[in-house]
Amino acid sequence: MYECNIAEKLVELRTSKGVTQEDVAESLSVSNKTISKWENGASTPDLPMVVELAKYYGVTTDTLLGLSEDKKQSTTEEIRSLFEGLDRRESILKAFEAVKALVPAIFGTVSKYADDVYDKESVFPTDISHFYRSNISLHEFFEFVASSENVNLAVMMLRNNANFAWMNDENKQKEIVKIFKFLSNEDALSVLYFVHSTNCSESFTADYVARNTGLKEERITEILDEFCSVGACHRVMAHLTEGEVRVYECFGDGIVLSLISLAFERMCGRQSYAYNYNGRCKMIGGK
Repeated sequence: MYECNIAEKLVELRTSKGVTQEDVAESLSVSNKTISKWENGASTPDLPMVVELAKYYGVTTDTLLGLSEDKKQSTTEEIRSLFEGLDRRESILKAFEAVKALVPAIFGTVSKYADDVYDKESVFPTDISHFYRSNISLHEFFEFVASSENVNLAVMMLRNNANFAWMNDENKQKEIVKIFKFLSNEDALSVLYFVHSTNCSESFTADYVARNTGLKEERITEILDEFCSVGACHRVMAHLTEGEVRVYECFGDGIVLSLISLAFERMCGRQSYAYNYNGRCKMIGGK
């Protein structure tokens, strides 16, 4: 009964984890044949290996041996419990802490995707309770965090399978450049500031924006039309008794605001860091 239970549990846990017998064998430094025998009940792991198996699958030894059911919270429940009772500032810092914990959890002490070997503790500090501005650069991972009166921002970027090849694609280059050309004008920033403010209704006309920004209506029409081509803004023609009126609709564009916030931090933010691991961030051409 005991052998049958642990054998079935091992198969269940491996299937749930989405790994092969070869993967498990390599991680535990045993042979594929040994894993196969454990899973078909021909033999059972000794006590030290039971402990290692439990660690590998993230369960208790009792669960592995079939002595108790491991009832785990859902990811949503676990995250919600982290934020219970926290005020806004504490919640922001906790969110940054959670983001920082993701990569060590995914990659472990040594990332199989890294070109170099990193000691987790040297890259990810233990104490982050007073983080306001931090930067971590690695070949396979980049993270930037800023928490101040100006911005609350957390950016995470991992190396992608496409190897960023699209950056060298002529057609995609033209599309990407459009948004940077749009954001390169001071008038556009002034319009985006008002459009994203709570003082601006979700539907508006160029005349309405002109009266609240001091810019000419013709110029604002140009900016809003360009915004419609690169951002989350839409326009329709309203047929009124006095004629047709161009009406714009925008609920806000978080991506555009993120781009502007990153540019602000790069060019106007303080350059000191609460923590800075300035390793190499050359993600193109990596393994």
